[in-house]
Amino acid sequence: MTRKRVLVAMSGGVDSSVTAYLLTQQGYDCLGATMLLHGDAAPGACGSGSDADDAAAICARLGFPHEVIDMRETFERHVVEKFVRTYETGRTPNPCIDCNRHLKFDALLSYAREHDCDFIATGHYGRIGTLAEGGGGSVRRGEEQEFVARITARTGASNAVHTLSCALDPSKDQSYVLYSLTQERLARTLLPLGGLFKERDVRRIAREQGFENAGKRDSQGICFVPDNDFATYIEKRNGAPLPEGDIVNTSGHVLGRHHGAIRYTVGQRKGLGVACAHPVYVTGIDAVANTVTLGEVADLMASGLVADDWIWSAPANVMEELLDEAGETGLPVSAKIRYRHPAQPARLRRATCGTTGSSAGANAIAENAANAFELIFDSPERGIAPGQAVVAYAGDIVLGGGTVVRAIK
Repeated sequence: MTRKRVLVAMSGGVDSSVTAYLLTQQGYDCLGATMLLHGDAAPGACGSGSDADDAAAICARLGFPHEVIDMRETFERHVVEKFVRTYETGRTPNPCIDCNRHLKFDALLSYAREHDCDFIATGHYGRIGTLAEGGGGSVRRGEEQEFVARITARTGASNAVHTLSCALDPSKDQSYVLYSLTQERLARTLLPLGGLFKERDVRRIAREQGFENAGKRDSQGICFVPDNDFATYIEKRNGAPLPEGDIVNTSGHVLGRHHGAIRYTVGQRKGLGVACAHPVYVTGIDAVANTVTLGEVADLMASGLVADDWIWSAPANVMEELLDEAGETGLPVSAKIRYRHPAQPARLRRATCGTTGSSAGANAIAENAANAFELIFDSPERGIAPGQAVVAYAGDIVLGGGTVVRAIK
């Protein structure tokens, strides 16, 4: 029988190295690939030239070929440009989600197809299974359990219906940044580390195999931004300092001046540049007026949000049918608004033009109405920021996700 061929995304770190080792032990025919994303980045930065050297050494040790794929232009267009543009419009970007969506599971997956690979594999911590296997995760609430059963009933629980679930190691779970894995992509993707614990299992395997990167630290921050100082990065990129503007309170009274609105994010408390007698927080950023608004904790609370650019990880046709049947009541889900934020009970339903709160926002939703949704939380959530990703779950199973347009007060 012909062995299945896998393109292994090799970052040079311990996770992708152990991924490659496990696949060779499982009998796959492997091809290692490192994406060159931004040339002369600092050593250890994701997608740098030094990554390729580390990855090549692991591939040679495991006995399969390694390639470096130049994706700098794609990375620049889909990740860096969007990162800068999103900040300049007063929103909070997530470049790792864009990298997964447009590079790892799009451009790299296309490369795998062109080179006769059956699968692509990465070192992400998440689990891919099928409904027939139970989805790979437990369900937290009874109504969510019923919801998963409804999906199963409509699909027949066949092995053709794939699921993306949370990793077994909750401290490393990356399901939040993987919601762009559609059914088609899930069918072609392997995530061997989803059932392992990083410190207990993955590093142990790396040490046992004598991998030099067994103790290599996880990458931190934004890979293409030195010292994670994104404001300075954008200033250098644009060749001009960020414009100054007013810091105001919720009544519009000027409290001080800022040196670039993108230096702030919704929910921020420290480093605000103004002195107040009691704690205040960033509650809004207006890119057009170039103002930063400060307010109280209560001003950060929201009953829900509107999200667009939605992608279904669960079967899209089934999800659309269930949403139509649910109407304004919405579907019971749990939703996560930040990477390390616990998923909270909510109702998912289609968005309407009137939910955006401004004519400009309403027009934006009207234009994308088929791909815009509301999430109404059982209890108010704090610090929902436009540009953030929001991901909906049924228990441990990822249903889909999108980009926050605005909070619903």
